[in-house]
Amino acid sequence: MSHVFPRAIGSAPPPVAVRGEGPYLFDQAGKRYLDASGGAAVSCLGHSHPAVIEAIRDQVGRMPYAHTGSFSNEPMEALADTLITDAPEGLDRVW
Repeated sequence: MSHVFPRAIGSAPPPVAVRGEGPYLFDQAGKRYLDASGGAAVSCLGHSHPAVIEAIRDQVGRMPYAHTGSFSNEPMEALADTLITDAPEGLDRVW
């Protein structure tokens, strides 16, 4: 029995994802699922992509986390700068 509170009361427990590879997640039994949820930022890049893993290692080595309610950070500022370059005229901020 899982002690994780479910998103939908009374629903069957979800499968437990144990690894990701490209666009797929794998459960404890080895069943493969296409991860089409688009939830996490990296899901569109593929799971376990070497460039994403290296970027995460680099960032964690410098600063793993700073709450965005109190701080900005260099990667977030750089991404915002990139996104604004293609934004319609008059838009100068992104979330």
